[in-house]
Formats: sequence, C-alpha cells, structure tokens
Amino acid sequence: MQAAAVVDREQLDFGEVPVGEWREQQVLIRNVGYVPFTALEALKLGDNPSYQVELVEGGRVEPGESKVVKVRFHPLREEPSETQLRVATDANTGREHTVTVRGQGAPTPVQINPPVIDFETLEVDSDRTLALTITNPVDLPLTVTVGGDQADPFSTDVVTIPPFSTQQVRAKYLPRALGRMGAKVEVRSCEGCTPSTADLVGNSVESAFVFEPTPVPFAPIPVHETTESPAMLRNITWRPVTISKLETTDTSFSVLSNLAGQRAEPGQLVPMTLKFAARHAGPATADLTVQYESDKPRQSQVMLDARGGKPTLAVTPASLDFGEMPVGGKLAQTIRISNAGTNGDLLFLGVRGSEDAAHFGVGTTKRGTQAYPWRSGTWPSSLQTDGVAIAPGNDALELTVYFEPQAEGTFRALLTLTSNAPFTPERTIVLTGRARSSGPCEYELRPQPVLDFGNVPPGRGAVLGIYMRNPGRAECAVKDIHLSQDAGGAFFMPGGPLTGGVMPYDTSFSTQVAFRPPTAGTYSGELKMTINNPSQPTVTLPIRGVSLATCLVAAPNYLDFGPIRYDCSAQPRRTLISNQCPYPVTVDDAHIGTGTSGQYQITAPLTAPRTLAPGEGFELEVTYARNVFGQHYSPLYVHAVNEVSSLLVPLLAETNHEGLQLDRFVQGTDSQLDVLFVVSNTTTMENFQRRLKAAIPGWLARAQQEGVDLRVAVTTTGLVTREQQCKNSTKGAEGGRIVPVDGSRARVVSSSTPGAAEAIQANLDVGLCHNLVQGLETTRQALSSPLVDSQDDPRTDLPNDGNAGLLRSAARLAVVVVADEDDHSGFTTTSYLQFLQSIKGPGMAHRSQLYALVPTDGSCTTAGDSAPRFTEVARATGGAVDSICQSDYQSFLAQLIRRAGNPQADFPLTATPDDTSGLAVRVQGQAVDTSLWRYDAARNALVFQPTAIPKTGEEIEVRYRSVCAAPPPPP
Repeated sequence: MQAAAVVDREQLDFGEVPVGEWREQQVLIRNVGYVPFTALEALKLGDNPSYQVELVEGGRVEPGESKVVKVRFHPLREEPSETQLRVATDANTGREHTVTVRGQGAPTPVQINPPVIDFETLEVDSDRTLALTITNPVDLPLTVTVGGDQADPFSTDVVTIPPFSTQQVRAKYLPRALGRMGAKVEVRSCEGCTPSTADLVGNSVESAFVFEPTPVPFAPIPVHETTESPAMLRNITWRPVTISKLETTDTSFSVLSNLAGQRAEPGQLVPMTLKFAARHAGPATADLTVQYESDKPRQSQVMLDARGGKPTLAVTPASLDFGEMPVGGKLAQTIRISNAGTNGDLLFLGVRGSEDAAHFGVGTTKRGTQAYPWRSGTWPSSLQTDGVAIAPGNDALELTVYFEPQAEGTFRALLTLTSNAPFTPERTIVLTGRARSSGPCEYELRPQPVLDFGNVPPGRGAVLGIYMRNPGRAECAVKDIHLSQDAGGAFFMPGGPLTGGVMPYDTSFSTQVAFRPPTAGTYSGELKMTINNPSQPTVTLPIRGVSLATCLVAAPNYLDFGPIRYDCSAQPRRTLISNQCPYPVTVDDAHIGTGTSGQYQITAPLTAPRTLAPGEGFELEVTYARNVFGQHYSPLYVHAVNEVSSLLVPLLAETNHEGLQLDRFVQGTDSQLDVLFVVSNTTTMENFQRRLKAAIPGWLARAQQEGVDLRVAVTTTGLVTREQQCKNSTKGAEGGRIVPVDGSRARVVSSSTPGAAEAIQANLDVGLCHNLVQGLETTRQALSSPLVDSQDDPRTDLPNDGNAGLLRSAARLAVVVVADEDDHSGFTTTSYLQFLQSIKGPGMAHRSQLYALVPTDGSCTTAGDSAPRFTEVARATGGAVDSICQSDYQSFLAQLIRRAGNPQADFPLTATPDDTSGLAVRVQGQAVDTSLWRYDAARNALVFQPTAIPKTGEEIEVRYRSVCAAPPPPP
C-alpha cells in the first residue's frame, strides 16, 4: 500500500482585482490513496509581493481527506501578475505539486463627490474656490493631481488621501486667459494607475456683462432724425456686481437710462434705453462703456451699430405745368419717385388726386420696362400698389402723369404720392394745365386700307409702321394711340402706346407696330386713336398677319437703312430669297406693298415666274430715296405659287438733316458773373453754412480787385415742404425761389452795393430744418420759367417770389452748391447737365458752370460720405469740386473770379466738321482770316488767337458741313 497525494487544480486565476483590494482562493491537497501522508508545506515561488500563500493546517492527511492552502491576491499595479505555488508532502506518489497563480490589477474605485466641479463664469484674473470630497476605499494612500491640457488655471490644496479615509479637498480656478476651460482632478492608487477623476470646468470672460443684443442695433432712420433702441445688460458671472458709470465714444449716441449704483445679481438682466441722432448717412458705430465694481473696478464694452438714411420718399419735380393744348388732346409728363435714404428699401404704396384731378390722370408705375399695375382703387380717389420696393441710390420708379382736358379752361390738381417712409410718407405735386377749343381735325393715315404683315413664319417677328399727317387748317389733337386689339399679344407697339400730342397744319408723326406670332395661324388686330373731331372722334386701322411655314426664306429677313442724312448717299440693301424646301418652288411675285411712303424701290424687278431648285435663290436689291424727312416703313412681299400669303421683308429707314451746319454765338461780357448759391438747409449744415458766410467778405474783395461785377442770389436744396420742423414762410421748400422768398430784404445782391457782404451773409442763413437734399432740381427750377423771367411765381400764393433780375444775358453763370450729402433729385444727371448747358443759349454751354463743395474725402463727419451726382454735373460743365470739410472756402470761390475775369476765346461746335478747311468764321458779319483762329479737335471747339478774341456783344458765326456718317453695313 502506498500514499498518493494530488492537488485539486494546477492553475489559479484571480481575474481582475482593483489595486489595493484583497482577493482569496484555495488549493486543496487531497489523499487519494489508502494510507495517510503528511502535508509538509505550501510555498510561493518568487518574490511577487502581490501574493500571499498559507498552508492552513499541515500534518497528517488521512485517506479521503484534504488540507487547505490559502492564496491571497493584493495587486499593487495595474498590470498582469503571476507566481507559482509549490505544495510538498511525504506521499509515495504526488510528493510535490506546482500550481500557477495569475491575476490582473485593475483601477481602484475611488469615490469623488461631486463628479463635476463647475466654477461657472468669472472675469479673467479673478478666482473662485469650490470643495469636493474624496473617499479612499483601500489600504494604499491615494495621490491627488490636476491633469488635462488646460490644467494650469486649476489647483487643489491636498495631494495625498490616507488609506481608508474620506477627506475634503478645495479646488481653485484662477484663469489668466479668456474662454471656456476644462481639466480633471485625478486620484491614483499607484504611479501609472488609471486615475479616478472629477471634471473641473470654468469660463473666463473679459467682463461681467454681456449685452443683449450684441452689437446694439438701431433702426435705420433718415439723416437729421433720432431713434431709440432698448438693450439689456446681463451679469453672466457668479458674483454680484455694481454699475458705476456709462459713457459712449460718439455724441451721436447717448444713454437715456440712469444705471449708476445699480446692483446686478448673477444672471440678472438690467434694461436700458439708448438714443441715436443721425448726423450723416451710412454706417455709424460707437462703443458704449459700462464701468462697474466686481472683485476690483472693471468695465464692459459693446458696439453700437446704427445707420443714418432710413427710407425717405423723394419726388421730382415738385410741380408739372402742361401748358396749353386743345380740348380732346392728351399730353404726358413723367415724374421720378426715388428713395433719398441710404439704408433699406422704400415701399411706394399709391397715389390720389384732388381739386381738378378729373382733367388729369396717371399711368402705370414703371421701373424701366417693368410695369407695376395698380392693385386696387380708382382715379382720382385712390390707386394702390402691392408695395413696390425702391432701393437707395440710383434706383427709381417713373410715373407718367397725363393732362387730358375735357373742357376749356385753366385747371389745377394735386397729385399725392404715398409710401411707407416713416417720417415723410406723402409728397404732393401740383399739376396745372390750360385747354382751348380747336378742330375739327382732318387727317391722312397710311397705310390704307390695312396694315398687312403678310406672312411672318413661326418663331420670327417683324416691324412695320404707320404715318399720320394733318392736311387741314385746324390743329389735330391726337391721343391714346394704342392697339385696341392685339390678337393675344401677337401685335404690339415696340415703344408702347403713345399718349398723344398736337399736330399743327402740315405736320405728321410715325410710330412702329410689331408682329410676333406665338404659333402658326391667322391673326387680326386693330390700331385705335382719338382725335378732336366730334363727328368722327375715333380713328381705327385694321391689322392683319399670318404665320405659316414657307419654303421661302429671306436673308436678311429685314432691310434697315438706318438714319441717313438728307445729303448723304444711301447704299442699296440686298436680301437673298432662297428655297429651303426639298422640292422646287416657283416664285411668282415680288413687290413693295403699301407703307408709310414711296421712298423705296426694287432696282431690278423680278422676272416671274422663277422656279427655284432646293437651296437655290436670288437677290432682291432695294434703294432708299431719302428725300423726305422722317421715318419710313414699307413691306416687301415675296410670293410663292401654292402658298397662301406672301413672305414679308420689312423695309426701315429715317431721313435726317442734310448736314450744313451754322453755329451762332454771342460774345459774353467779361468781368460779369452771376452767382447762384444753392445751400443745403438740412439739420447737419450749421458748421458749413458758417464757413461759407465767413468766406464772403474776402471773396467780394477779390472780385473788386479783379474788376469782376458780381450779381449774387441764394436758394436752398429744399424742394418739398417739411411742415413740422421748418417754420419759415416756405416751410423749407424754396423750390428754387431765391431767398428771402418773402422779400424782407434784397434777394439779388450786386457786389457794388454798399453792405453787399452783410446782405449775402444774411441770405446764406437758410436755416437748419430740412431732411432732403434736391439741389439739382431746385437749380433747374430757379433758372427756368416761370421763376427766372417773372417777378412772381404764379404757382404760389406768396407775392413777388419770382427770380427775375438774377440772370444777365451777357454774364457768365456760376451755380455753387454747398451740401454735406449728395443730391436726391431723382432724374438722371444728364438731364440737369443738358439744362445747365442750354441756359445761355445754343453754343454757349461753357458760359454756365456748376461748382460743388460736397463730401469728397471723409476728412470730417458729413451726412453723406460722397456726392457723385453733384460731382458729375460739376465736372461735366467745366466747374470744380472740392471738399466741404476744408476750413476756409475762399480759395475755392476764388476760381469763379479768375474764370469770369477772362474773355471767352473758345466756342464749342454742335457737330463735328467733315473737313476743317471748309470752316468759315465771321464776326459781326466780317470774315475772319484763318490765321486768327484754330480748330481744337480734342474739344471740337473753335479757338480764337488772343489778338482776335471777339468783343463783348459781338456775334460769331461758324459755318461748316458736318460729317456724313457712313451708312451701316448690310445686316
């Protein structure tokens, strides 16, 4: 019999055990024999300190009994751990056994409360301390550190937690930079162990307050107006603060709320109200600074964002005079509706009429060719749109106004335009007109009996025309020339319906009618107009056309001779008529049909019939006689056998003047200068008006030294009234009338008058009440009828408010605009330029200049940052532009004196000579030798030599043949 010993396992695996905790397992030494043996020992092999081995009770082991070996695992690292256990007995078999022991050290479960420490928001360079609790559940000491990429602002006051203890730790946040930050409190039971963590979060800001909204916005408003804006201060930090002071960097902004001494708790909203006064157009920004007490004196800043220039309704002109016309006639004039603001669209809402509005009417509002039909209402009570948006700047709408008198008499109406402009939603225009009895009208209308377009193949279009003449002795009033039937839009007038006009004896007019068939078919239409003939007031002309596929094709499909001078040759025009079908086609006719005249002729008539093989063609050549002035439209018809209608080839041409040119000039008086100051009367002009007045005495002294006789008057840029703000007799709307309009002192001041400087300075004091600059239009009003040549303006109730006496026929004219923003008159600058150039008569454009003191360089605060409209007109007239911001205006005004002191030597021609050798120059009827003058091609001007400059009042004649433009190449 032998003793036999075994162990119950050869491997022992503890799995994962947190570092610092203990786990225990057993290995049994069993007696599987029939005799006892002795368990001698159980030993740990190696020096792994994480394991302990103990043979619980050694000694005799009876058969069938077991002895226990305890194995304990206490990991000290987070890593796999292994050792071996050897069991020794005195058994015959199984005397020694080796057991492999394994285990894995796992992270220690340290308790940290709370798991997140939120320091909230605090100002940079300030601190806050909060507490957390750490519980150590193991027999190892724990190490406390702060980790993470943003650990620097955070710290703790404890670094070690003893075994089996709970300890409070104080965490501190002291940010030195701005922004949201985060770190972790890391607690480890061993070096390299996975830490237990708690999040540390905080936010660092520049100041305690945020502004709602940021930046603080202000509603766009017109220059010279004010607006208020609410805002909120929110304390976003964890500590209460106290407001001490509020201030802005721009006096255009102010704080209406008194917040000094107010305490703001964490998260509290503090309301306040801010005010903005628009002193110039365009963006306006400033900073609002809020000073307050926190951990130390601190401040918050926010941008204030405002724009001057909220939508403002501007209408030009302020009045329309249609003059006199026959009863039954109709005249049209156009008004321009624009947005004088700089920020945001203006909505045009509608119109209404009053007084004699039944004799007037309005058309459809348009922007270029785009029409905006009236949505509802009737004239004259009210017409409404859907709200047509007008952008600031060059955008504008045009509204046609009609005078259509129903009876004899003088008529006056008020046209009121409405908008959503917040401060001036309405503008009113005065309409006047006179009507006389006339007629009955006799007329000649061509073509007759029908305007026939023949065949215009699908996908193409064609243009023909009509001609109407008055052969009778009575004048013809013609109106409402339109297509009463347009075949669903297939027929149309390219220039749109014509309002009408007056045709005296033996005068005529022409207009175009177009045909663009949308699909194949036969089309019928009608042209209709009204004349002043009670027995036959309506004139109609049938229109017809077909659109069918045809084998014939014309290349080009129309012949346009263009505008041709009466004495210039017209090159013949040709078109190729060809067969586009895959089978032969026979052409049996080609002729010029009934048109508006007989100016066209086929040079080689077609020998018919002519059969064309597929692709074959022939040319037709047409000449134009050019011996009748005006526009001429005729149809060229080409017919093929078996086709229903003839193919149309339109013929178009216009004969103009023959080209013999005679320009007449009258030499003006040197050293005479009429000056009209056009001074802005808006709310931001105080400093600039003061500088202008300061320059007057020195300017007059300079004129006296140079021997220049000045005549000076003043008007404003105010075209329409500003009722509540302007308290003078015109309510700010001089409308071109020179001041003072009421005649309380001299309105036109001569430089030779005693006290002239003081009188001009007084007139320059035009007030500071308006909000709309329309200087180009007030200039036109001031220098045109009825103001310029009347003692009284018949359109107003004020007596003797005309501008007669301002202009001298022989004197030069200088218009001096002084404004701190651009013009908002509405019409194109070209129309104002042409007006100024025409004041002194034909060929005397250079006798009138516009000078502008306006914003140019941003060197000071102005209502507008530039003035491109004033600048364009000034430069185009040969005037000058300079900055209104300069401190002294004397050097600018001195330019007027220098130019006026020199006699005129250069005279611009109205056309380009075809050969300068053919120029003939006469002064007072006497020929001037060619050595005494020269032609300046760059300026297209005649320039006299210094010794031959004509004297004041002498008449100059320049005769020449103008260039005969080359006919355009065939299409």
